[in-house]
Amino acid sequence: MSRFKVYNYNQNAMVVINYQDQLQSDNFECALNYLFEHEIDLSVFHPGDRNDTTGRLAYDPPS
Repeated sequence: MSRFKVYNYNQNAMVVINYQDQLQSDNFECALNYLFEHEIDLSVFHPGDRNDTTGRLAYDPPS
């Protein structure tokens, strides 16, 4: 099974931009984010990770 890094969308960047605050609920970016997190099955890309026991952790694609 693939191993993933833990990440948090509610974090600040070096330029103090909180991405959660930047996403408005009625724009294209929000709709695209929703599609990737809730509607599109990205598990077809997981077999290519091949980092079950060794290698660097991958970022978990929203599922």
